[in-house]
Amino acid sequence: MDFASLIGLSIGAIIVIAVIGLAILVFEVAMFIDAILNKNITDEVRILWLVGMILIHPFVAIAYYFTDHKKRQSPPPAI
Repeated sequence: MDFASLIGLSIGAIIVIAVIGLAILVFEVAMFIDAILNKNITDEVRILWLVGMILIHPFVAIAYYFTDHKKRQSPPPAI
């Protein structure tokens, strides 16, 4: 491998990592805003989610998505 191909490979890896990082950031911000606006959770639970998202970032946002975010997205019961 010559130097030019190593540089190209490095730039490609940096671009991939940047795109993944940006997607994670967008997801975290979306879950943070959703937690603020979600009326189906109590204020105490909301504060815990928000503090967790600030301190532990993507792991808490993923947990929120699969727990309380789903409550907000559920359709109303059929009559």
